[in-house]
Amino acid sequence: MSRILPRFDYRIEFAASTDVGLVRPSNEDRILCCPELALFGIADGMGGHAAGEVAAQIAVDTVRGEVLRPPAAAILDAYVADPNIEARREVFALLRRVGEAAHAAILEARRTEPSYQGMGTTLDFVVLAHSRAFFAHAGDSRAYLVRPTTTVQLTQDHALYDTLRAAGNPTPARKPQRNPLVNAIGLAGTVAVDTVFVDLSRGDRIVLCTDGVHNAIESEASLSRFCSKGEPEQVAAGLLGHARERGGHDNASVIVIDIKERFVKRADDAGPSSRDLSVLSACPLLAGMSPAAVLGALAAGVEVELGAGDRIPRDVASDLVAYLVLDGAVNLPDGRRVGSSGLLFPESLVGARRKGDLPVAAARTRLIRIRKDDFAEVCEHDAELAAALYQRLARYLALGTG
Repeated sequence: MSRILPRFDYRIEFAASTDVGLVRPSNEDRILCCPELALFGIADGMGGHAAGEVAAQIAVDTVRGEVLRPPAAAILDAYVADPNIEARREVFALLRRVGEAAHAAILEARRTEPSYQGMGTTLDFVVLAHSRAFFAHAGDSRAYLVRPTTTVQLTQDHALYDTLRAAGNPTPARKPQRNPLVNAIGLAGTVAVDTVFVDLSRGDRIVLCTDGVHNAIESEASLSRFCSKGEPEQVAAGLLGHARERGGHDNASVIVIDIKERFVKRADDAGPSSRDLSVLSACPLLAGMSPAAVLGALAAGVEVELGAGDRIPRDVASDLVAYLVLDGAVNLPDGRRVGSSGLLFPESLVGARRKGDLPVAAARTRLIRIRKDDFAEVCEHDAELAAALYQRLARYLALGTG
């Protein structure tokens, strides 16, 4: 049965499930489902004895408590009333503060209870507001957006190999078996909380899962097959069943949220603004394409914002990425500056890696990030769109302007 959430324009259906697996003696994962707050989250605890499950429980309890507070409600209400960029940034800041509050709560518990030393947890949660989903992430649990044409990994694992690769540092060709976390809730003195948002449409599906689920999936194509069909309960059961079939080496937890019919109509419907569409339509990858084709290509994209001085990674979420610049400016290693409608790392979309230093944001910059595998999946779904995109990409690369 579909449900109506506060501040959210779409009805949803959701399911959540967790499994201890076949090896671990206890379940250190925790799930947070608060439809009354349009809030869902997942945490994978770590630490000796019962400390991991304590950390995960503290994290999800803190998230719920912080989102329930009047200041958080005021920020979300303001965004829904007027979803401009500054209001969006306030929501991002709120999510970071919520993650930091969970971090502080775990550090305090460790300070007061000696048996809790070394405990920590991953944390991913999503708040649904207006026609968008706002995600916060720390650790190596994951958030995915499953669309009819592609499955997009929204978060990057905060593990050593992935972090070094994103920063442009030398790494082995293959991910090592041991890949320790370098960022999580309660892991160290400070925590970095990543945030991202996506515009939603009817038929989209959000999946939050711990590494006990995604480590059991052989490939992104396999994940798409598991997640693209069936009711939320069936998808959740299928993912946990597959994790058991693959050995059940870890606790496994998943939340599946389906975006159903829209029952609130607004003048500023979901999707890129007219200005952003105009900017994107001037990008070499999308130039001359119809608005419908541009939106089709953007099904693989996720909007991100970087501050002045931030390096722009070419590896994100275990894949090569390209970027389309919405606004701001980017300094390239060769001294050139790229502004709105610019295209960064176009060679990533055909699996080629450019060597050298990373570009740097010259000012606060908004970009559309597209992973190689997500781009390929969109193209596989629509041959005509694929031909148009690859033709433009080949022309751009042949000119050597990337």
